[in-house]
Amino acid sequence: MLRLTRSAAAWKDSDFDAVLTNEIEALGAQHPELHPLLQAGLSQTSAVADEPITVSVFGTDEEEGQIRARLGVFYGGVIAGCNCADDPSPVDSITEHCSLLLDLDCSNGKARLSLLDRA
Repeated sequence: MLRLTRSAAAWKDSDFDAVLTNEIEALGAQHPELHPLLQAGLSQTSAVADEPITVSVFGTDEEEGQIRARLGVFYGGVIAGCNCADDPSPVDSITEHCSLLLDLDCSNGKARLSLLDRA
C-alpha cells in the first residue's frame, strides 16, 4: 500500500501541488507501486530507466475526504539490448510520459495510483 501522508496533511494548503509532486518524485521510478505503472506506460522503449522522475499535477478534486488528482509523469526508458559482452549499443535513455490517476484518502494518507493513458 502506498502512503502519501505529507500530501494528505497538505491538502488544504496552498503548496499542496508542490508537496504532492515532491513526495511522488521521491518514490522514484523503481518504487514497487509506481514501477509497474510506468512500465505499462512505455511507448517508445522496453524498460523503465533507473533515473529521477518528474511529476506535474494537472488537476485535483475532493469528494468526502478523498482526493483525486490527475498527474503527468516524465521518466526515462531504455531499449534493452541483448546484454552480450560485445554488444556495441550504448545504453541511452529516452524520455517517456504517461498520465496517472491518484486516489488519496485525506484521513490516513493511503493512496492508489492507476494508469490513465500513455500520453
